[in-house]
Amino acid sequence: MRTLKNLTLGVLVLLFCVGRIALAQADEVNQLINELKDKNWSVRMTAARALGEIGDPRAVEPLVTALKDEYWRVRWRAARALGEIGDPRAVEPLISALKDEDRRVRWRAAGALGKMGDKRAVPALIRALRDKDGEVRVWAAFGLYELGDTQKIELLIAALKDEDGDIRYEAAEALGEIGDKRAVPALTKALSDEDKCVREAAKEALEKIKSK
Repeated sequence: MRTLKNLTLGVLVLLFCVGRIALAQADEVNQLINELKDKNWSVRMTAARALGEIGDPRAVEPLVTALKDEYWRVRWRAARALGEIGDPRAVEPLISALKDEDRRVRWRAAGALGKMGDKRAVPALIRALRDKDGEVRVWAAFGLYELGDTQKIELLIAALKDEDGDIRYEAAEALGEIGDKRAVPALTKALSDEDKCVREAAKEALEKIKSK
């Protein structure tokens, strides 16, 4: 009986401690959400970073709002945090962030969408392969690689016929990383592309697919 009482007391103490920890975390999240409205951009940026590390879904809507912050570093951190949390509510706002005026926000949004793995992002990431900034295009290709679905393969194969050589190049690169054999006929045809870089990317992609 004494052992049972001790066990019961231990469980109660444990539950009490867990409850205190959860309450403390809730207070921290609320505080950080409030700091997203601080006048100092560095405070807002630090809050966005911390919310991403905590991963509490209550931060999703405030972070979505932060995607429109006047300072690019805050928007950049908000995009990264939303990718870390992985809540589907953030997909459409992150797709919109692919059109942000700052290239760093755009490539971070592409990375976040790839990490989340939501197929709604596929068309937007394909369009991002046309971005004027090379780093954005690379992250868009990486995001497509992370998604890994059938629609993505078909869209990337179609992108091999795009009039923009950079898009054809990025599509070939992405298909090589994915390693899906359905891309072999299109990549083989791309070996005759007018752009030397595309031809080399197609060759490397075919070698990767063969090795896989």
